Amino acid sequence: MKKQRLLILFVSMLFAGVSLTSCKKDKGPQKQEEEQKDDNDNNTDPTLSEYLQGSDYYLITLDETSKTNIASKVKKDYRTDDHNMWLYVWENTYGPGTSSGPNAFGEVEGWTSLVVANPDWSGCGFATLNNVDTGEKFYANLSGLTDNHVLHFAMKSKDNATHQIILNGNDESVAKITIGTETLDGVAPYGNFTRNGEWHHFEIPMSYLKGKGLKYTGDMNTNVVAILSGGGVGKTLDIDGIFFYKPKSN
Repeated sequence: MKKQRLLILFVSMLFAGVSLTSCKKDKGPQKQEEEQKDDNDNNTDPTLSEYLQGSDYYLITLDETSKTNIASKVKKDYRTDDHNMWLYVWENTYGPGTSSGPNAFGEVEGWTSLVVANPDWSGCGFATLNNVDTGEKFYANLSGLTDNHVLHFAMKSKDNATHQIILNGNDESVAKITIGTETLDGVAPYGNFTRNGEWHHFEIPMSYLKGKGLKYTGDMNTNVVAILSGGGVGKTLDIDGIFFYKPKSN
């Protein structure tokens, strides 16, 4: 599928068991290093969002202020930088949306906001560099994720659009999570959220994603995360804080 780059000024440098809440709800040396990070979680700033009080973060999207607040706990940073990581809108099927006001973590910074511009389908991908002209490539590696990690993302909306988050792994493995009320691309809804214009957070256990066949075993040159929103000009996609992490222990 031909991909075309869409420059979006507001984009931040940029599920069984599922936890869905509203923002209103206030093996060797490597293993040893990760365990030390978990111990340091006890010193996390309690004023931060609960979703930023965990450990071992693998970032796909997150605003710069929030990233700075958890910098010591970021294992891999695969946020969009227009160098190694890119946000591609496929065949102009989305246009730019509006990201104003607090994001999902209370910061007045941008998030991924897109508006469907095609009556039939829409899609975008957070992709690793693959320059067919120069041969340059960048590889993401999520093989460090364990069953103790979860996939996090936050969404808000005032319309009833159905969206699908697609995770691409090694060996062409894929896990698809449909959020809404309708089947999308052959996958029935996994969950939904109240369409009240407020941020709602999802957490999807890695064990669930692995059960769907997703495998992270090494380097990947791919759309690490892709999103579909179906057809229907004017439907909005507002999504923030796409990352994997280990939630803070209760």
